[in-house]
Parts: sequence; C-alpha cells; structure tokens
Amino acid sequence: MKKIYLVGVMAVALLFSCKSKSDKSADTAVSDSTAVTTTTTETEIKTTEPVGNAPKSYVVTFAPDSAVLGKQQEVALKVLPGNATELSDPDGKAEGLELTFKISLTNKNKIGGHTVGVSPSDFRLLLDNNISVSQQNGSYISAEPESTKESESITYRIPAGAKPKSLKLFNDETRASVDVILK
Repeated sequence: MKKIYLVGVMAVALLFSCKSKSDKSADTAVSDSTAVTTTTTETEIKTTEPVGNAPKSYVVTFAPDSAVLGKQQEVALKVLPGNATELSDPDGKAEGLELTFKISLTNKNKIGGHTVGVSPSDFRLLLDNNISVSQQNGSYISAEPESTKESESITYRIPAGAKPKSLKLFNDETRASVDVILK
C-alpha cells in the first residue's frame, strides 16, 4: 500500500511540475511575442522620423503619369514616381529641392519601323512661381520598335522657396504636361 501511495504522490508531483513548466513556457512565449511587437513598433517609429541632421524628403508622383508624343503618336512616356530632398547649407539655411525621377519610353512603331528617342534636356519643370527650369542631370534614351526602355535618373534642382507645379514633356514638335505632386 505504501508503494502505491508513493507512486501516486510521485505521479501527482510529476504532473504538477510538468504543468508549471509548460505554463512558464507559455508565459515566456507571450512575453517574447510582446517584446517582438514592441521592438517592431519602436523600429517603425524610428524609420519615420528624421534622424539627426537627415534632410526632409518627399515622395514625388505625377498625374497623369503617362503621355503620348510624336507627330504620329509613336512615343509613349510614363513618368515613374521619384523623390525630392530638401537641400540646405551647413548653417541650416534652405537652398532648395533636388527632385529625382525616371521615365519609361515605349516605342509604338511596328517591327521594322524607326527607333525613337527622347532627350530629358528638352523637358522643362514649371515651378509655382511660373519659372521653368531645365534638368541638371539625365541622359538621352531610345527604344527599338515595339519595345520599352527605362531611363537613368533625371534630376532637377529647384531654387529655395519654390515648389514644382508641372513637368512639360517635348518630342518631335509635340508637347504634353503632367502635374507634379509632392507627398
């Protein structure tokens, strides 16, 4: 009888000891998931706020984002979203914005037709004070018939106190305009 009683006490002790460990594991798992959530939230907050002397940035979108140019409407341009960064001198004085974006050129000519190209140096960025500025950086892009090419980055420097209003696109004596939106 003592052996049965002893085995019963050991079984109950084993049962409670295992249960308390699993409860602790569950508590630890809950604590770990809370810690992960907290860490993620803190990381998100840190990435949305500028760090130290980080310049203010904007996302640049265009509306409408595409235009058809050319005398036979053979050039389809899509202006891809980009970014704008506020520029300042070491003393913190505003020097303007640097706006950067890319374009996608589609040649609508049929196979066997002519290659088409556009030069971003022909584009003009109209500012809110009705001054037009030309690109600072960007290169000629061309596409074979029935193909699409993406340009390298096109950069505009905007003087302090001005904001971009629209982008004027020119090709083969045709023009189109797309609005510039800073977010």
